[in-house]
Amino acid sequence: MFLVGDGPERHAKQIRSWLNDHPSVALVVAAVYFEWTLRRVIIGLSLEPNRVLREKLGKIYGLPKLSGCWNHQLRHLPDYLALKSIINFKAVGGAFEARNDIAHGKERYTRKMAQPHIEALLQAVAKVREFCLERGFDPMKKLPIRRRATPRATPLRP
Repeated sequence: MFLVGDGPERHAKQIRSWLNDHPSVALVVAAVYFEWTLRRVIIGLSLEPNRVLREKLGKIYGLPKLSGCWNHQLRHLPDYLALKSIINFKAVGGAFEARNDIAHGKERYTRKMAQPHIEALLQAVAKVREFCLERGFDPMKKLPIRRRATPRATPLRP
């Protein structure tokens, strides 16, 4: 789908480029991109070993459960914020509902219908990334490898 090194601006540009000809596809990809970003952030900022965390994340689907996982895994951060206070949770929730309608064959979205959902998802990705960058972690870079659950000795800030 995307390469981490391409950067969020290129990812957003590519998703928006599909909006004219394939708005439903653009919406589904934007939702996947948001989930992919959240999962990277949770892995990158959690204290649990990557392998254990990936297993847990493999069983988590949907925005409410991802939000709960975020809250549980990142609560240790000194300046922790719940996911609901970082993103427009209502708009992203609506985008997830739209994605589900497409995925289950209930709906087909036009450009006009899909665009607000796509923008909500891309804005949420930007907000989540901003949250991470303020804590010294870029989810668009290589993830740290943790083999054991150990508390961080120093905060992530540079």
